[in-house]
Amino acid sequence: MNSFLSPFKLLATLQQTYLRIVNKMPKGVIAVVGTTGVGKSELGIQLAKALHGEVINGDSMQVYKGLDIITNKMPMEEREGIPHHLMDFLEPHQEYRVTEFTEDAIKIIKDIHSRDRVPIIVGGTHYYIQSLLWKNSLIKGYDGDCDNDSEDDEILNSETDVLYKRLQEVDPIMANKWHWNDRRKIRRSLQIYLQTGKRHSDWIKEQHLPDEKASSLRFPLTCIFWLYADPKVLDQRLDKRVDNMIKMGLFEELKYLRNKVKNDISYGGSVNYTRGIFQAIGYKEFEAYLNALEETPHLDDKVIDAIKETSIEAMKSATRRYSRKQIRWIRNKLLLKCQESNLNDADTNSLEKWNQDVRDVATTIAKEFLDKGTGPDPKSLSSEANELLDPVIDTDTFDNLKTWTKYQCDLCKIFNDNSPVVINGLANWNQHLQSKWHRSNVKLKKDMDINWGGQFPPWFKERKKKKY
Repeated sequence: MNSFLSPFKLLATLQQTYLRIVNKMPKGVIAVVGTTGVGKSELGIQLAKALHGEVINGDSMQVYKGLDIITNKMPMEEREGIPHHLMDFLEPHQEYRVTEFTEDAIKIIKDIHSRDRVPIIVGGTHYYIQSLLWKNSLIKGYDGDCDNDSEDDEILNSETDVLYKRLQEVDPIMANKWHWNDRRKIRRSLQIYLQTGKRHSDWIKEQHLPDEKASSLRFPLTCIFWLYADPKVLDQRLDKRVDNMIKMGLFEELKYLRNKVKNDISYGGSVNYTRGIFQAIGYKEFEAYLNALEETPHLDDKVIDAIKETSIEAMKSATRRYSRKQIRWIRNKLLLKCQESNLNDADTNSLEKWNQDVRDVATTIAKEFLDKGTGPDPKSLSSEANELLDPVIDTDTFDNLKTWTKYQCDLCKIFNDNSPVVINGLANWNQHLQSKWHRSNVKLKKDMDINWGGQFPPWFKERKKKKY
């Protein structure tokens, strides 16, 4: 039987110290975080079985009814009778804000505690987890919408350049952070100011004050397990998972959702890939393929197959990128809030050792923590854990925002249809200069100057025609 070398590391537990009040231990909360495809759902069920717990879904896509394949829900028969909350209750056209999740999850946690059971939050939408576990993660008075003032609504529906100019006036620090064409982020920062009366940058500044950080944990006895997999091994697993999703009926789910958009007035007849269920990886990536299947007259089978293969690779690439993004979020956000925490590292050398090196280790740590409020020091257990558990620089701290600088690459602009190429921050700028795209453009520009009088060579023009 094949085995993988060091595929999983259980980076557990981000444990926050607590105070004993009249010698009474506060009720505990367990959370399981990590990248997509790393086994969070399995570990959550195993912990729930061992701790008399119930699972609270922390994945923003799994709140939707049906669509089990594209959202990677744990099949009902594999949940082993463990109750799962905040799952399968929204229609696909509805949206679920982080403020709503936090409010609902707090109520459920209180209910689970009242029955002397342990709430176990499981999910990869880490800003959901962060907003639930830390009190100062959400902006007070801001619920993500702004329907109360017609004047505000008129401003927020303006053209992007108008929004950006207005943000420059009221909050130049956040305006300097965002790209002037990033409408969603510009609008959000301006919306926060309009709805709360306080600048977005001021909220960030307050949230990073030492006193705020020290007292922000919502549940004093909180244990967070970070389930980690070596990226190279995880990539293989994620690619196989996409193939399995297709075999299980992914295309049927996508067609069902497409028909909903076309025929149900609730969807407005259009799709916004940055909102609701349409953010799920797979819907956008397979749109070209599904469009090709519906074309009349039908395209050649070879052409359709080529589009299908391109779409599959696009979904796999998007999934791999998302897993990297999740790791960055954990290191940038969660670890910075747990600098006083204890963590434990468990290594497993093959998938067959999951129970021994992940489940059993996590269960032992969780039981000790819920009973005594203590756990092992993880940083001393492995060099990899020691490295991973050092948080990277938080790009949203107020000090960083004050010195945030935009860089424009005039060279790459030439090869980007003359559209500005803007890079945020010195670190990203240096990374851009070393990127394959930039270095390729440097060589091409040199060739143009030497051999083509500074003009695009004919073959480059033909390449652009084929691209579009």
